[in-house]
Amino acid sequence: MSDEITFLDLMALTNIKADTVVEKFGGLINSSFFDASNVLGALKIKGLIDFTTTFPGQSAITLTESGKRLIQDAGEKAKLPFDQIDMAILIQLSGGKRSFTDLSGAINLASPDMAMHLYKIAQQQYITPNFRNGMIDLMLTEKGYMAVNSNPEGQRATAEQKAEAATQAAAPPGGTAAPLGGAATAQLGGTAAAPIPLGKEAPQQAARYTAGQPVAGQQGSTNAAAMPELKDGLKAVEEAVRKKNKDRNITLVLLVVIIAIIIGILKVTGRI
Repeated sequence: MSDEITFLDLMALTNIKADTVVEKFGGLINSSFFDASNVLGALKIKGLIDFTTTFPGQSAITLTESGKRLIQDAGEKAKLPFDQIDMAILIQLSGGKRSFTDLSGAINLASPDMAMHLYKIAQQQYITPNFRNGMIDLMLTEKGYMAVNSNPEGQRATAEQKAEAATQAAAPPGGTAAPLGGAATAQLGGTAAAPIPLGKEAPQQAARYTAGQPVAGQQGSTNAAAMPELKDGLKAVEEAVRKKNKDRNITLVLLVVIIAIIIGILKVTGRI
């Protein structure tokens, strides 16, 4: 058996009958002619089918010996009892993994073995495979759902999946949720603000912030203590600006007086 055999290959082979032709194969697997041709091309490369072309006429599809043997092996596998690998597949399906690739990656099972187990649980009516656009979607049947939820391992896995989904839904995008009852710290302009308690003391602490009183655990001076220094600084700035403006006005007056004197001298001497 080829190591590249997939569940899609196996299900496609089971849809090939004695009178199946290339031109009508897409309708058998609910796919377009282009997608069906891709599926048939993969089967041809793996040596599972062959084509018989008659002109004028349609191209017939025939199973090779390898293809017939693969279907026979899958039929024998389907008669075996339900086992732990089958349950592991059902648990992964109940968690939302619906493609052959996702299942093979989650369980780390060889592709041909995964295909055989999927065919087995499909024949035993634990799952329903649906062909669409050259691909297969896998869904649990009622029997498969009940098998997962009646098994202790399946119940534990389902509970873990629900808890993980709830955690992802509750977490804010780009970060983690702050614990309730703790301190939420706001980050403004790269500087961490004082922690705001969310417990029983929140109303009292908020009142202290409003009154300008220091809060327990707050670093640095309070707003109330900083107000006198801020006022003194503003007064100093205003005084410096006022002095600078006064000096500039005096300079302008002196400049005007000097110009007037020069003009008077020039007039007296008759130069203007």
